Amino acid sequence: MNIILIHGMNQQNQTAESLRQRWLGIFKSGLHHCQQDAYYPYLKQHIRMPFYGDLLSRHHLQNTLNAGTLMPQHWPHFPFVHTVPLQPSPQAAHEHSPEICNNPQLNVEDALNSNPKIKWMAALSRDLALRDFALIINHFPDLHASLLHKFLVETYLYLSNPHFIHAVHARIHEQLHTAKPQMIIAHSLGTVIAYNFMIQHPELNIQRFITLGSPLAFRVIQSHLPQPIQRPPSLAGDWINFYSADDFLTAFPLSESPFKFKPAIINHEIRTQLEHPHDIGGYLQHPLAVAALLEMLKKTP
Repeated sequence: MNIILIHGMNQQNQTAESLRQRWLGIFKSGLHHCQQDAYYPYLKQHIRMPFYGDLLSRHHLQNTLNAGTLMPQHWPHFPFVHTVPLQPSPQAAHEHSPEICNNPQLNVEDALNSNPKIKWMAALSRDLALRDFALIINHFPDLHASLLHKFLVETYLYLSNPHFIHAVHARIHEQLHTAKPQMIIAHSLGTVIAYNFMIQHPELNIQRFITLGSPLAFRVIQSHLPQPIQRPPSLAGDWINFYSADDFLTAFPLSESPFKFKPAIINHEIRTQLEHPHDIGGYLQHPLAVAALLEMLKKTP
């Protein structure tokens, strides 16, 4: 059985091989923690990764928002903000000059960074705020779409540009063109791509579909996909979805309409890394995700 890995956005600085090695390293770590190292050679031999990260660079575009850190990569320039020069204070007459004590200055940023508890609380507060923002904006698809266009160019291109969609699907087709039993593991934007590709190719034989950090719960994403949203006919086995409450791009399960499929999507809420809640590492090496992978490998002759 081939294991097809479909990556998410912001990989334009990677290569097909470097990204494959990164995912393999995460797999290896996850298997090791579960004491299942014996499966790594089989995994390494049967993994296939269609790479489309270079396509964004070909369009001479880049994402403003980094989904790994959930913070902007480039802050906009505000020309109306000007630095106000400070006027030197008038010198007062001193009758007595006390001895100067060279105590180190208190740097607030250093103080915050040196306190793990404060760092954890700050990261948690940020993630909760972004999650609540995502929940609210999901009710305003037009505004959500404009934000995608502005900040998440790669996602916007895939949802709206037929040439970009065709180029991405061509890369995937090279690995999924046979009827041989296969398993798909997709992350972030890759889950949207994988779903769309499976819908358009009912002849495939997908034994398990594992989605990690999927934004499919958002209405603006759904509105750009073939209607109605349905369970892919090419999916012969389970659809297992992992989402994290810490990750504002995937804080919600795929359980409400239009995802009330039969058989139902199996949703697992997990915790990822607070510093990088959307990063593939927090999902791929989670024990439940490793178990979902191993279950299929153990069934393979």
